[in-house]
Amino acid sequence: MCRMIAFASAEPRNVAPYLRQLARFCESGNLVARWEKHPGGNHPDGWGVAYRQGDEIRVVRSGKPAAADPLLAQVAATTDRFIGHVRFASNPETVHAGNSHPFTLKGVALAHNGTFYGKIGLEGDARKVSDTLVFLERLASLWKERSLKGLAGALREILSDGEQVGEYSAANLLIASGKRVFAFRRCRRDDDYYTLYLRGGEDVAVVASQPTDDRPGWRPMENGELLELAPPEPRSILLPGLP
Repeated sequence: MCRMIAFASAEPRNVAPYLRQLARFCESGNLVARWEKHPGGNHPDGWGVAYRQGDEIRVVRSGKPAAADPLLAQVAATTDRFIGHVRFASNPETVHAGNSHPFTLKGVALAHNGTFYGKIGLEGDARKVSDTLVFLERLASLWKERSLKGLAGALREILSDGEQVGEYSAANLLIASGKRVFAFRRCRRDDDYYTLYLRGGEDVAVVASQPTDDRPGWRPMENGELLELAPPEPRSILLPGLP
């Protein structure tokens, strides 16, 4: 269970405001009513960021609460593409930097809110790695055409395979590859928690698990919506009929 944020901007911008938002998500991000607040905040079980620097995706991850971790304030970057993530771990034994999102593989960075089961979940348990990392391995191999259309096809193939993903809770995803950032929302339960919101603009498009301020312009992403954060007009398609 997690909170996430991403942006794509026309010009490079300082990531500091988005890091502060991760700290706020750590302290007081929305929870489902039946979940108890953890010591250290609502989502204190590690954090991570990925951002584009030149032709590379740079990643910083930690197993400590974002709101209290000095490392968060040491991330000094100016970029036009960014993904951030904080965790609420169901298993305390998984709280360490190696299990913090985003994960990277073959030029793809991925952060996830939800849990996969099936073969992906079983393989993650057997290898003692995150189910999200196993999902990324499948995705990076299938996603040949690194476009919105190509990503839609790869996601549909994986999520339509019940043996692979099982009765997954949600596949809310933030994905970066090269100059592109994508967001996908698909939840199967707890619809009020597994949310993603978009705020577009001329200079920057932002997606977050919950609105980061009270300004007008935020809209909820639909269940099954896949979009590319491409200011000034993010592009969006629906993937109907997914399990």
